[in-house]
Amino acid sequence: MQKGRDTLFELTFFLRNALLLFAIPTAVSLILFPQFEDVLIRLGIPLLSLLMFLTGTLPLLKTGKAFGGGILAFTISLCLTGLLQHYMRLDPHEYPQLALFCAAVYTGSAYAVIQPKGTLVFIGIATVCAGSVYVDISKEVISRTNGNDTLYLVKGDTVKMESYFICSPLSGEESGGEIIFLERIPIRYEAGSIVVIDDMFFKAEETHLTSAAFFSDLDKVWRSVPFPSKTQKDKAQEWKNGVVGEDITAALQQNLWSSIKTEIILESAVKKRNSVIAVHITRYKLGVMVWFGVFLVAFGIIQLFLTRNHSVQTTPE
Repeated sequence: MQKGRDTLFELTFFLRNALLLFAIPTAVSLILFPQFEDVLIRLGIPLLSLLMFLTGTLPLLKTGKAFGGGILAFTISLCLTGLLQHYMRLDPHEYPQLALFCAAVYTGSAYAVIQPKGTLVFIGIATVCAGSVYVDISKEVISRTNGNDTLYLVKGDTVKMESYFICSPLSGEESGGEIIFLERIPIRYEAGSIVVIDDMFFKAEETHLTSAAFFSDLDKVWRSVPFPSKTQKDKAQEWKNGVVGEDITAALQQNLWSSIKTEIILESAVKKRNSVIAVHITRYKLGVMVWFGVFLVAFGIIQLFLTRNHSVQTTPE
């Protein structure tokens, strides 16, 4: 029995190292050839998933706690993966990322349960992988308007997004050419108010404060008016999700739990006051989880180095 487990351990160890040798040039290629990013990521995610699974299996084969510890680690990974799928509702093309998340949680759980001493490096790597998957699948394009992820605005104008207002100041102003985020203050609509959106009329059933998107409130507080009277048409106002509030750019950039990435993907060649820019703005959640994993890896390496150095000094000659 012990001999068979040793053979399986050696085989798993060999396969893990072989995949690692293949994964390293893949990662380097991703940095050197960003034009092939989509292909390399599609290749790298299944490769990394298998690599993490084999890494998590090694401590199970190395110790005598393989059965109980393996069942516990696998159960933890399945539960967390199931919760992630339940709340995120991932599409089939995102299942490889879900598999990587499951493999990463399995590896971290296996080392934490079976071989907790001196395994911070592996737990940190698992945290980085699982965190990266969550950050990627939970990202939110907040520049989306009318089904378009790209927002076009004229410099100096303030434009409404779903959650915020943004402004691209004119050159020479205090903020330079950066994008400024402004708070959205919800509008209070009284019961009986008539609004129009996309040439359709709606009547408020109750007094409420607007949500970022109109259709979030549609079933709760708005009733369609298919044949509005002349009085209702004259009374109707264009629906707005809010008015411009204070500058919250610094607060968004310094948020510990989420980060904002702003990409200016198009800008008029002629630098005039009415030049148009196209921006793509994405919000990433819990990026701190990745940095926590990096911290665990660094701390684990230092711990291993100090432990080995101490053992060498205390070993009698």
